[in-house]
Amino acid sequence: MAILVENLLRSTDFNNQDNQIILRGIAQLAASDGNIDPRERKYLKQFVTEYFPDGDPTDPDLTEKTISANDIANLSSHEAQLAFLGFLTITAYSDEDYSQPERKFIKNLVGDHVSEEEFSQIQWGVRKMLYRRVVFSFALKNKFLHPDFAMEMARRFDISNDEAVEINQGVFSATMAIKGDEAQTASE
Repeated sequence: MAILVENLLRSTDFNNQDNQIILRGIAQLAASDGNIDPRERKYLKQFVTEYFPDGDPTDPDLTEKTISANDIANLSSHEAQLAFLGFLTITAYSDEDYSQPERKFIKNLVGDHVSEEEFSQIQWGVRKMLYRRVVFSFALKNKFLHPDFAMEMARRFDISNDEAVEINQGVFSATMAIKGDEAQTASE
């Protein structure tokens, strides 16, 4: 479901109220463990800009009014609620430490609006998506994927060895395709 999660996040229509609720949730989740470290702040800025170009997760107004399950009920659609869960899960993993306060924050907010099966599938899909992104970035930057790095990232994102191998094969194919395109462009 990893590709479906990314599709859900990119294709779901959000109205202005949805955007504000999602951004408030992201900002408040990031602060829920009492610490927003520099890596988390940098990643949040990149992540929010990718999905919400006009959003600023560091805007102090986002943390003034505590987000509630009622806010989640007011999202415009069930797809928006699922996407909200996806965005929260991405935020929780941004510092590579999905802490207990973050888990509790997410479960308390969306538990009544998303089934257990949907909850598990969205979180699993986000973990696979993030794993794919991190190994792809490493492989593209370093021109190879170090097995120890891949194993450590699989552990951090709770990805099984079989899933990691499958994702790594896709990453290898993608990096080879990019290298082929770069070689062809250089020869032209």
